[in-house]
Amino acid sequence: GESPIERFAQSSVRPKLRHYHPFGCPVYVLKNELQNNKSLPRWESRARVGVYLGPSPRHARSVALILNLESGMVSPQYHVRFNNLFETVADI
Repeated sequence: GESPIERFAQSSVRPKLRHYHPFGCPVYVLKNELQNNKSLPRWESRARVGVYLGPSPRHARSVALILNLESGMVSPQYHVRFNNLFETVADI
């Protein structure tokens, strides 16, 4: 059968579920130095934690809007790993 998105968009292209992530899920973004093919000291962390705010409306589908928890700024990011099940969030 047809999915609701296919019916709404009148398209026969099936949506890929890997592009959908829960709003507010924790993400890990590759540090800028590594994105620019520079190296980091061996024991320094290679990623920073952020919060997923949705897909970027101005970029490709694979680019996500990420809230940086340290600066409070939102930026589009490509090099992201999603924690869709919120496994790294401590129990409240």
